Amino acid sequence: MRKLSLLLSGLLCINASARTDINLWPHEIIDAMDGQRLVLFLRDADIAASPAWRPAEQAQPPMTIAEAIRLLNAWMTKDPRYQGAQVHEIELKPIHEHEQEDRWYFLFQLRKREGERIKARYVAVMFNGTIVPVIAEPEPIK
Repeated sequence: MRKLSLLLSGLLCINASARTDINLWPHEIIDAMDGQRLVLFLRDADIAASPAWRPAEQAQPPMTIAEAIRLLNAWMTKDPRYQGAQVHEIELKPIHEHEQEDRWYFLFQLRKREGERIKARYVAVMFNGTIVPVIAEPEPIK
């Protein structure tokens, strides 16, 4: 009986620790802009902290484009990979798999000259001010 009790206690501890780790992993959100497949990783806490927006009920989102650009510009000055980049395109996107919660974000395409080439980079700005670099999926090798 004691062995069974110890086994059950151990299983309960493992189960409890597994449940607390679930929210530590970010959600992988797949999106696209201008035919480029994009991946961003958003944490539950950031999604929950981002204000909801219901376009049918509220004409303006909780964050203006000007506010998002101001936050983005301040963020870009701290990372040399983004310094000198210019905003080329902005899209307002729902957070996939969180549409029922009315969660949205701004998706920015930035362009920066690197030598002879112009390189595109992507960044998400959530309505709570969180800025998330976005990964552009590489082209497949044919």
